[in-house]
Amino acid sequence: MFNLIYKNGFIFLIVSLILVSCHSKQSSEKQIRSISMGETIDHIQFDYMPFPEGYGYMENLKALQQATDNNNTQVIRAHAWSLWAGIMQPVDGLGWPIWYTWPNTKGAFAVTEKQLMAAKTRNSKVPKSINTKKGASLRAVNKTNRQSAHAPAVDTPSPIYKVPKAVVTEFPGAICQTSSGGKTICDGEHFVNNGDIMIPTESLSMEAMQDIRGNKLYLKSTLDAAHQEGKPMINVTNRFVVTKHMYWPVKAEGITVIPVWKDNYPDSFTGYAGYEFWDTLVALEPSNPDSVGTQVEGAFLYHVLNNEGTEVIPTVRGEAKVFSINDFYHHKVTQADWDSFDEADKAIITAASYWANDQPFEVGDYLISIAMHVNTKELESWTLQSVWWSDTPNIGMYAQNRPVLPQAQGPWDHYLLTDAYAVPAINGQVKKAVNPYIEGVIHPIATNCRNCHVRAGWPQNKASYQNAGCPDLLADLTPQSQCLQGITLSDYLWIIPDRAQ
Repeated sequence: MFNLIYKNGFIFLIVSLILVSCHSKQSSEKQIRSISMGETIDHIQFDYMPFPEGYGYMENLKALQQATDNNNTQVIRAHAWSLWAGIMQPVDGLGWPIWYTWPNTKGAFAVTEKQLMAAKTRNSKVPKSINTKKGASLRAVNKTNRQSAHAPAVDTPSPIYKVPKAVVTEFPGAICQTSSGGKTICDGEHFVNNGDIMIPTESLSMEAMQDIRGNKLYLKSTLDAAHQEGKPMINVTNRFVVTKHMYWPVKAEGITVIPVWKDNYPDSFTGYAGYEFWDTLVALEPSNPDSVGTQVEGAFLYHVLNNEGTEVIPTVRGEAKVFSINDFYHHKVTQADWDSFDEADKAIITAASYWANDQPFEVGDYLISIAMHVNTKELESWTLQSVWWSDTPNIGMYAQNRPVLPQAQGPWDHYLLTDAYAVPAINGQVKKAVNPYIEGVIHPIATNCRNCHVRAGWPQNKASYQNAGCPDLLADLTPQSQCLQGITLSDYLWIIPDRAQ
């Protein structure tokens, strides 16, 4: 097992001989330099829990590649479901899922002023101070990964979530400044700012963390050098796992309303498709288990402006069926949890609760899993799978091929799943593969995870999730596609160009 231990402001990495022995069997894997003990990497206070055995991770990869080459849906989706269930297993004595013990992107891309100065090149500007509190939500960062010449438009006009005044007052140290001079919430040690109700964590396997730190992929100067050398691809280890998990805040007392996806828009729709405008609601009332199965009146969405910022979007009100909190992966936030969060974590969660419930988040309230991406480089072409909660989890194509996993704890089977493996395309087109909660707030609804991630690369003025050379969001793109030549691709990872400093 990997342990992360704090001492004098630094993190020390300890690796058990058992795990080293296991890794030595993977002789074909990319070698990764261990993290220097002098590097500052903030985040975790727990023992790192590797991906659990029994859920297919890094197992039978030859068969998985063959299934991908032959578009064997049953094998592919069984693997995807297993990865999702595995990473959500609870850690004994902790109460959080396995991914919560993993390092996150804030720590992976953290740099000191000394490191920035040492990395300075003629093509790389160095900020005056790393203490300058600049920030951007994930939704805002996504908007930078586009170019003006594209069709259909990817820059969907999303609502504006202004940081509530109560959050600014209560958590002043958590407030960052946007590029336009506005207020946003800084990323926390555990959670990052999505810029809306959803509360994300971008978690990394320890091997992924080592790869980023050991190869200095957190520095723009590294990416600049690779591009100047004409490298077509920055390859990462095949044990690289990156996730994006979305929590939703739920009050312990009273009714919390949650929007659910019901194929609200046709594939031809290219406008904003976010959850604010879906027409089906469910409810949770954790303090009243007898209400499960009943219909209640509820509301969500408060203090959110339209895209022009000219008026408040009406609060969504309607009838909702009550579900049990146990139908969701959930975590009841304890005082110890709250004390472990930094000021930005608290601000992110509190703002989300104001927008969702018109109330602050309090100890004893819940965080429920609403959606998640799980991306692994088990195959050179990656495995991409994404899940979201559903009130009808056994209906439709996204419920298919769910395996029997008797060892899996929790309601992993109360979610739907889409996959985007590198299967043979039909007439040059890939299938739609989109998470309505995550992509719905940034992309047109007819998109594909692979089509987006294969475009990730450097420099930022050439790499785009829809550049002018390859505007089709469902085109069968590969790293060899003509429209991606001249870009140093970052191996299906947007976090590298997005977060490098």
